[in-house]
Amino acid sequence: MQAITLPQAIYDEIIVHAREGKPEEICGILRGRGREAFELFRAENVATERIENYDVDAQSLMKQFEFEDAGDEMMGIYHSHPVSVAWPSATDAWNAHYPESYYLICSLEYDDAPVIRAFRMLATFPDVDGEALRRVLPFREVRRGLFGYYQAVGQPTPDTLHNAAAGIAAPFYVVFNVDESGGVDELRIVGLTEHPVWIVRHS
Repeated sequence: MQAITLPQAIYDEIIVHAREGKPEEICGILRGRGREAFELFRAENVATERIENYDVDAQSLMKQFEFEDAGDEMMGIYHSHPVSVAWPSATDAWNAHYPESYYLICSLEYDDAPVIRAFRMLATFPDVDGEALRRVLPFREVRRGLFGYYQAVGQPTPDTLHNAAAGIAAPFYVVFNVDESGGVDELRIVGLTEHPVWIVRHS
């Protein structure tokens, strides 16, 4: 996979931000072009349950239009996992609304050995019977009203997923919200692709 590049200063700032926010998750955006980041903007986490979730504030997300006017882009969105590994959760997959951006996760599972990994997360919206999938797949309620199923690499794909996930390589999540009556709403499959992170050290 093609790597993304982070200047040492941005890499370090993500870690500083994550440590300052612990035990809550922090978040921010990266300005850049293609796979290269060159400016970091801290954002406010406006999620209601910030210990296990993040939601970038709208004002920070609006900066993407300023970036585009200058020929740049919001190439990355970062957040922290204060006590867990640097791997997308089902909640992260549900929150992945920007398919052209890279999602960076800073893990402080071991505070003296932080880890930053980067992913692309692409959501598809299959035309399937969500209630049928719900009955046969071991979905887990990851937060109130949000359910997720994780398909790992090397794990046999259940027959009920063959059509819905056709052309989507593992790993991926199947996630859905529930409506007011408790029924399946907005079911989506979110593919995960990891990209190496290269740190550019300037002398």
